[in-house]
Amino acid sequence: MLKDESYLLIGPGRWGTTTPSLGVPVRFAEISNAKVICEVAYPDEDLMPELSFGSHFFQDLVESDIFYAAVFQNYKENLFNPGYLQKKNYEKMDTEAKTNVVSVYRSKGLEIFSDVVEQKVLCR
Repeated sequence: MLKDESYLLIGPGRWGTTTPSLGVPVRFAEISNAKVICEVAYPDEDLMPELSFGSHFFQDLVESDIFYAAVFQNYKENLFNPGYLQKKNYEKMDTEAKTNVVSVYRSKGLEIFSDVVEQKVLCR
């Protein structure tokens, strides 16, 4: 589906985990065309899985020039709006994944700005 396209991935917990309850179990080859990978820390009852901070794929991320970001939803200084893509009326694409966790949107012109010193990222 996204074989020859670049894309932004935003998902709960760790990308590349082998434990689905901690995040998204994928191999790097399955997501290697991503331009941005974002792990979102989410509270689930009394448990908040630790993010991998890209450690599962660190060397691959560096060599592939993929931007990594971590988002902590409950930090008051963070503004995280997961419904942004839905509100922008981007084309929602069908996927092979039959789950309500995965949504894929075609979003030509989406831009990412980051200041790594200030640890701020803007997606618009």
